[in-house]
This record gives sequence, structure tokens and C-alpha cells, in this order.
Amino acid sequence: MLAIVTVLLAPMDMVHRAAAGQIVWPRALEVLQGELVEVKVSGAEIASVEGRLGREKIFFYPTDASTFSAILGADVDAKPLASKLRLIARNDAGAEISTEVPVKIIAKAFRQESFNVAPGFDQMTPENLKEIRREQAAFARVFAAPSNERLWDAPFLRPVPHEASASSFGRRRIINGTPRAPHSGTDLSAPAGTDVVAANHGKVVLAGNFFFAGGSIVLDHGGSLFTMYFHLSEIRVGEGARVRKGDVLGLSGATGRVTGAHLHWGARLANARVDPLELLHKISKNWQPPGPSATSLSEMEK
Repeated sequence: MLAIVTVLLAPMDMVHRAAAGQIVWPRALEVLQGELVEVKVSGAEIASVEGRLGREKIFFYPTDASTFSAILGADVDAKPLASKLRLIARNDAGAEISTEVPVKIIAKAFRQESFNVAPGFDQMTPENLKEIRREQAAFARVFAAPSNERLWDAPFLRPVPHEASASSFGRRRIINGTPRAPHSGTDLSAPAGTDVVAANHGKVVLAGNFFFAGGSIVLDHGGSLFTMYFHLSEIRVGEGARVRKGDVLGLSGATGRVTGAHLHWGARLANARVDPLELLHKISKNWQPPGPSATSLSEMEK
């Protein structure tokens, strides 16, 4: 499962060719499990760009007068395979031209860890199962209805000042002797009561207490990008609230299924669970996309 966001300016040779009446398409893309990669479309006459990868809509946003950008993300548990990203560019008259860009998901090595939790969290009672189903339904509801409007801007902020525990994202976990799903977030060290701030502008689409995630907040940043904040001891915003980058969402804690106080920080792009640290490392830096291939904009009128 793959996803998106936006970023950065095109290299000068790309801008010059676009200004001369060409569309500059990205070449083949490669993305590692749980990571992000940028995709850009440039052209002086482009009015909009849309993309689709499988069932997922790819949201593009203008980054300057002639460039539209998005970022793809591979799910932490995605199967290594080859696919195609379909792109459509339109001009002001509504004429369009399309292309397909090969996309390859690359396997990544993740660490494995084993730990035990209290039997009440591992041996599910009917009451526990009811709470788990409520939790699953609540998260599925918000992820199924993302906002199209881009709310965020670069750079993203770390929600607490503390560092991540070693290789926490993507860990293959064995809990009470049984293999479980990979860890889909990054655990940030945070003593109980630490302020947890919004990583970027967004809308609070979920705020509540749940069996596994404990005190939880989900922010919708637009364009199918969400960030999650779990195990909070206190929640200070309500569903429907608009928050700004750096606003305090709540306090860190040890609620839900945890062995100690910390912040579980997660990110999700069009249903792909990605390492939220990628938001800090790639959206905040002026990194270069793959080399371009060009198509004449005049073909849009044919």
C-alpha cells in the first residue's frame, strides 16, 4: 500500500525544459518498506495533476508556478513488488496527457524483539474483544475519510524533544511467545506528563481512550496524511478542533498496552503505515528526486 504528501523545488534543468513547453515526468521510483519517496511533475502550462496507484488516489499540490509534487510511502509490511503509478496532467483548457511510472517496493531489514505483557492484555476476554473491535472501528472510520485539503506545511516537528528508541519502527514483535504484527510507529522516550505537540497543522479527527493505544489522538493533515499520538495520560483537544504546528495535544503517559511511559508516534499515508521520522528527514530537507523524462505539452491538445 502506497501513499503521498508533497515537497520541494525542481532542479533548474527541469524548470527550463518545462518552460519550453514540455511536461517533465518522473522516471522509475523505488521505495523501501516504511519509507517515503518524492514524485514530481513539471510543466509551464500544467493546471493540475492527479495520480493513482492501485486503489489509492495520489494527491498532488503545486510547489511553484510550474511544478506539482507528491510523496509515495510504502507500508511497513508491504510485499516487495513492482507496480505502476498512473499520472494525468491537465492544462487550463482541460486537455490532458497521461503516463505510467514504474514503482518498485524494496524489502528492508527490521529488528525482532520479544517481551511479555500482563495476561489481561494478551488473553482476551469477551469484554476485551468488544473494546478491541470498538478501537478498530474508530480508527478505520477516520482513515476512510481523509480531507483532500492540504493543511500542513514543511517542516514537521518532533512531538516531544526526546529521541526514538533504537530501531523501534518496524520491529517484528513476539509477545508472550507469539509472533505479532510489526510495530507500525516510532516510540519516543517521554517521561509521564511530557507535553506532546502537533507535528504539523491539522484537524483532530479522533480523540479518546482505547484498549491497545490508550489515550489517543489522530490528526488529519490533508491529502491522506495522518499522524497518531498514543498512550497519552491526558488529552487536551477535542474531535473537530483545528490545531497549529506546535500546539499541545496532551501529556505523555503509559495508558493502553505498554510496559512504561513513552509516546507512540505514528504516520499513515493513504493507508500505508510509514516511519514518522521520515516526515522529519525528507520533507524538511532539499533532497533530489529521480531524473526526469520529458513529453511535449503540445500532445495535450491532440
